[in-house]
Amino acid sequence: MATSSITENLRVNNPKLLEVYAEALEKAETEGVQPRVAPVFETVTDPDEIRNTLLRNIEIWGKTVNENL
Repeated sequence: MATSSITENLRVNNPKLLEVYAEALEKAETEGVQPRVAPVFETVTDPDEIRNTLLRNIEIWGKTVNENL
């Protein structure tokens, strides 16, 4: 088991912390690990939309915008 090496070298001076740790281990054992879902990205190909997004980001970060872009 993967946790055997963790608990082998564990020193806890706070009983409450030990209880929280034990509960977390029990929860992980019963519930398992939920797989991460990859975020969905949409591909933007419209040049005007790309330009507007970049200009909006520049304004948000307080940079000066060149009007001739």
